[in-house]
Amino acid sequence: MDLPGLPYDLWHDRAVFHFLVEEAARRAYVAQVLRAVRPGGHVIVATFGARGPTQCSGLPVKRYDADALHDEFGSAFDLVEHREHEHRSPGGVVQQFVYCYCRKVLT
Repeated sequence: MDLPGLPYDLWHDRAVFHFLVEEAARRAYVAQVLRAVRPGGHVIVATFGARGPTQCSGLPVKRYDADALHDEFGSAFDLVEHREHEHRSPGGVVQQFVYCYCRKVLT
């Protein structure tokens, strides 16, 4: 399913992208973001950081630092800011996340 083209000012993903361990799935996701976010729009993505877990809920995940996460989205997005965060799960486990805030390049 394709999202409508260019209507969104903001795309926010907390903890979905790191489940896309196959390159084809990540490319398809980024293609949807490119299609759905207007030029100048904002993209905030949070994934497990480089020191985060290798699995979540029994599923494998891909871990990132800020540069690697931004590289997945490419030159169509400017990296505005990034932060690392230590998240404590309900079970008390500390999980490292990286948040990237990007802006879609004006075309």
